[in-house]
Amino acid sequence: MEPLVSVIIPVYNVEKYVKRCLESVINQTYTNLEIIVVNDGATDNSAFVVKAIHDERIRYFEKENGGQATARNFGLDVATGDYIVMIDSDDYVSESLVETCLNTVEKTKADLVLFTSYNVNQEGKMQYIKRDKGIKVLDAGPTPWNKFYQANLWEGCRFPVGYWYEDLGIIPVVTLKAENPVKIQDALYYYITDRADSQSNIQQMDHFLDVVVMLENIETDLKKLGIYEESKEQLAYLYIEHLIYRLVLRKAIYISDKKDRKALIKKISAIIEQKFPDWGSYPYQAGGKLTATLKKKALWLYLHHFYLLGDLVWKYPFSIRSKQTGF
Repeated sequence: MEPLVSVIIPVYNVEKYVKRCLESVINQTYTNLEIIVVNDGATDNSAFVVKAIHDERIRYFEKENGGQATARNFGLDVATGDYIVMIDSDDYVSESLVETCLNTVEKTKADLVLFTSYNVNQEGKMQYIKRDKGIKVLDAGPTPWNKFYQANLWEGCRFPVGYWYEDLGIIPVVTLKAENPVKIQDALYYYITDRADSQSNIQQMDHFLDVVVMLENIETDLKKLGIYEESKEQLAYLYIEHLIYRLVLRKAIYISDKKDRKALIKKISAIIEQKFPDWGSYPYQAGGKLTATLKKKALWLYLHHFYLLGDLVWKYPFSIRSKQTGF
């Protein structure tokens, strides 16, 4: 009997994108799907667009707005499939995603398939994303959408509600629960990078330290599952990547108020020193050799409050490169 695959799609104010997303799922080469669409209180025409698409595999639900985490949790609660895929409704997927992942499961007995993606900007330019750091949780990433899950991995696991970066709070836990995760290099997901209203593109300082709460949530869940000690090194890499590199080099340096920026960076430094005082000795590499070197130098400068030098090493060159490449 063919396994049933549950595809969970939260929807909120994406009337321009949701049809493309749903069509990429409906047209999958593997057809035994339940397509769970959770309307999280959209106030635009998203519901009209979804309801105009007729496919007996679509299970459409409406709920009061509670955020993407609540919509995904709702989808998990009603899913009946043997496997689970999650897709953001402004993105779209390769029509061979499910078939490719099921073939991988059949060949390898994987309970979690990690695939990769293309970044796509509004001009349609695509950037292939490599996932080859050699560290399980970093290659997997904290996003829910580049993974094909055996459904039982989600037993007892749900997205934290009421925070930003909620994916970070649970996806590494599910990844570390997997007994046989298998990574493939196929880019099966198309991630839209430059929607101005996307949470990942919004700067809101009040939420930056939600990263810390999410990292602590991982630690708590790993202890509950009895896999904390064997996962402690993986947790350290998560702290290094998300608290230090991403929060400093992608968020903190763009805070315009110098006092606020300095205060946040001091908090970040204190937290990592308390959690993993030897974090600097870990063989962590952020990007290719040149990029990793620049990031490391810039990070040292920012953590020691040499902001102008840090900007010269990282912020300004990164901004120029981003404009040139579109990413």
